[in-house]
Amino acid sequence: MTEQLKYSGQNYWEDYHQTGIVMVRNREMKQERWLHPFIPVLQQHSVRTVMDLGCGAGYGALVLAGLGYEVSGCDISETAINHAKEKAREKGYSIDYKTSDIALPLPYKDRDFDAVICNLTLHMFPVDIARRIVKEVHRCLAPSGLFAFHVNSTKDLPYRSKLQPPVVDLGGEMFCFGKGQTMRFFSEEACRDLLDGWQILLLQPVQMLRDDGTIQKCAWRCIAAKAA
Repeated sequence: MTEQLKYSGQNYWEDYHQTGIVMVRNREMKQERWLHPFIPVLQQHSVRTVMDLGCGAGYGALVLAGLGYEVSGCDISETAINHAKEKAREKGYSIDYKTSDIALPLPYKDRDFDAVICNLTLHMFPVDIARRIVKEVHRCLAPSGLFAFHVNSTKDLPYRSKLQPPVVDLGGEMFCFGKGQTMRFFSEEACRDLLDGWQILLLQPVQMLRDDGTIQKCAWRCIAAKAA
């Protein structure tokens, strides 16, 4: 974790993705489950170009490319991006992947995308940096473009703490876990604050369940539109 910015940096995520690609694949399969609720919305709004923000090893981007979308993906981990590129080549998909810290200015032009999807990534950052990221998303979206994302709910903290108790309370519903993974937990008010100036199309609490029906994760599902 960077001491100055208080979020997990490249070293943490390189280690995360280098721990074993099978384990990462299992993690990424869960990410696909968070992607699928957004697909009907992309279809309803005639989306063509999509950015997968914090794309990890690229499994969500593969799903989108397989559905015919023109996809770009960026992630801070070079290991993850290299794996994503390999999988895209195997599938014969043309996906524009970039290694980039999304807390910094995004490596895309203004109005480049019809939609940006960001699953379980924005909550890795404190509020000031998350706002900066959302401002960059706004810049990269075409008029009426969609921003669809999931973030941790405040109700998720007890479930997360059972798996791995927080090491440091960073304040502002932000915690550091394990080897340095930072996570923030959002209230409804915090979601609305993050989307100030957007047209909120959906703001819904959701749960991911285990196979036995017990709660694994609580999150907010958010879809917002940039002004035309």
